[in-house]
Parts: sequence; structure tokens; C-alpha cells
Amino acid sequence: MFNVAIIGSDGAGSYKNFRERCIYYLKNKASEGITIMATEEHEYIKKFATEFGLNIQFFYTDWKSYGKNALKERNKQLISNSAAVIYFDDGLKDTLMIRELAKKTGIPIRTVKK
Repeated sequence: MFNVAIIGSDGAGSYKNFRERCIYYLKNKASEGITIMATEEHEYIKKFATEFGLNIQFFYTDWKSYGKNALKERNKQLISNSAAVIYFDDGLKDTLMIRELAKKTGIPIRTVKK
């Protein structure tokens, strides 16, 4: 099973672009079986997973347990369960935080150019 974090999907601009980029980066992993790791139930991610019969594992922010460190904890959990990251630059600070954490831990990052 290949676990891939897809972050910043709003930065794709359109579902067509999101789909094309994800297919491009994941085509060699299809035989392994793919599970998408995500921080939110975004429309593009759900549609892509449904279209290709992929599993999704969502990582929600647990404010009650972690307080002000909740985003950091969620992001650490996401990255520790991922073999790679597909990064769409949506301009959000949290998305950049996930990308930087992946870099620090040596997780391969595929950056989608606009």
C-alpha cells in the first residue's frame, strides 16, 4: 500500500488540473494500491478517490486534546503516515507547514506548478 498526502488541493485551480497532476504523480504506484492522506474532506480529493476507487484517511485537528498545538500534531500524524506528498501551493500557512515538515523528515515532495 502506498500512502500519499495530498495537500493544498485548492491550489489546483480546477478539478481537471488536480486530476491530471495526481494521475501523473501516482501512475507508477497504482499497482501497489493507493491511500490518500488528507487534512480535510475537500471536494477534489473525494471526487478523485471515488473515480479511481482509492481509500482516503482523514487527519482531523483535535483542538480539545492538543489546544494551540493541534495543527502541528495533526500535521505530524499526517506526515508520519505518508510515503510521499503531492503539494499544491494554495497560499495557506498550514499547507506550507506540512510541506516543511515533510522536507525535514525526508518524505519525497512532488510540487505542482501552477
